[in-house]
Amino acid sequence: MKKVSRREFAGGVSALMAALGWEGCVRLPRGEEFLPAWQPGELDLHFIYTGCGENMFYRLPDGTAILNDVGEFYRPEALGEVPLLPSPARLGGDWVARYLHRVYPEKAIDYAVFSHWHSDHIGHSQYGQKETPKASHRFRITSDGRKVNGFLCVAEDFKIERCLVHDHAFSNRGRSADSSLGLLKGYVDAEKKRGLKLEPFKVGALDQIRMQRDAAKYRDSFSIRNLCADGVLWDGRDGTVDFIGEHLSAAKSKWVSQNMLSLGFVMRYGKFSYLATGDFQDDLVRRADGRKMRMDGALGKLAGKVSVAKMSHHGCSNAMTQDYLNAIQAETHVGCMWCPAQSAADTMERIVKAGTANGLSPLILPQLLCKQHRQWASKRGWDFGYASGVHIVVRVAPGGNDGYRVYLLDASDESMRIVASFDK
Repeated sequence: MKKVSRREFAGGVSALMAALGWEGCVRLPRGEEFLPAWQPGELDLHFIYTGCGENMFYRLPDGTAILNDVGEFYRPEALGEVPLLPSPARLGGDWVARYLHRVYPEKAIDYAVFSHWHSDHIGHSQYGQKETPKASHRFRITSDGRKVNGFLCVAEDFKIERCLVHDHAFSNRGRSADSSLGLLKGYVDAEKKRGLKLEPFKVGALDQIRMQRDAAKYRDSFSIRNLCADGVLWDGRDGTVDFIGEHLSAAKSKWVSQNMLSLGFVMRYGKFSYLATGDFQDDLVRRADGRKMRMDGALGKLAGKVSVAKMSHHGCSNAMTQDYLNAIQAETHVGCMWCPAQSAADTMERIVKAGTANGLSPLILPQLLCKQHRQWASKRGWDFGYASGVHIVVRVAPGGNDGYRVYLLDASDESMRIVASFDK
């Protein structure tokens, strides 16, 4: 894989973002060579690159910590384009734990929020079973003989106070591919004896995820609204709609996609807002009255316009419909990647189209610039570089009303070195 300098990388991103209307917003920071430490009042959103999973960590204005998925899934055939960083010497979950130690000095994490039971979001419990290639699964064995990867690597280093999950693992109302369910259940059974609180994600709730240090100070400026989980969506008022339940009944089916069971939420801080929806994708579901509809369009309307959105289902072709994108009108899209087909060209086309329709110039930031991204740009006469993976950090100014800065950090080592940043 070609190695590029910080300046080459920033120049490549600059060309792409300038083409999307963000001239002058990309720069090599002056006086900020490394990520500045979080300060009280700031909201930090970390998208941590490992090359083998989706990993997010949020630091709320009062210091409350939220871990949102830690994946562990390998594509050996794709490593030429999607490198394991900083190196394959450690598991992805171990690299995430080391990253957290650099940005979070405490010993306990307040919330672990698991979007759904897939190995690229939590880790894998089916080590080498026949249904998937053995090479896709890596683990290490602890001193007491346990196999760990993904989230469990972080749980080795940090005490987790509460786990929030979509309820499918426990309701058992339909079959699905639960590649990480066994891993989580084993952890929960052991940790409950030590005080772990396990809660189903309450769709529609506005206070289930709340500040644990100084909630009173931010009561009027900060909130997290639970939008969906287990195929159930908030109805925008005081109730919920069970789309997947209706679909299973109307279609006389017992099979449901784990992706469509993903939990999702919108975080608001002053004028800033952030949307995360796991691997929610463009699936057609059948309603009780026989009508067919796409759930992600309904989800987009519930979320409304947001500042930053994590790309649903890694920005794959089957996620983020035009209706969804037109509804959320995000200024910035972050693509978490472990496969060359993610942050897909047609998805980026839809993002640009939604931006044009709504008078926006959206900032599109995949964690990695792969061959398909270069091809997409070259068709438009754009020239942007080939980059190693980056961590993406969104830092919101105190109060949430004075904009935010996006940092791209070199993921090839543990320096937290800034390669580019964007002011919004």
